[in-house]
Amino acid sequence: FSSLAFAASMGMGVTFAAITVLLYQGILTLGASLFQAFLTDAMITEMTATGGVIILGIGLLLLEIKRVKVANFLPALAIAPLLVTLWAWLGLQK
Repeated sequence: FSSLAFAASMGMGVTFAAITVLLYQGILTLGASLFQAFLTDAMITEMTATGGVIILGIGLLLLEIKRVKVANFLPALAIAPLLVTLWAWLGLQK
């Protein structure tokens, strides 16, 4: 809804950008609902931790403390649930 205030001050381009963001987030939400049946709580926890590390890397990059190639961490979001499944299968999970 803040896009309405931006559109009033910055023009109609903001409204078109808001529509694009709405479509993008809607697709992500629908996609996530498809994976909901397959992801366990442990998998979601590990994916959240991985996302936290990625956000930490973005922060370091924005503050110009350390040049972190954040895109290299993106495959870890898919690998984390696979490792949780492997650990459960091997009996290593508590």
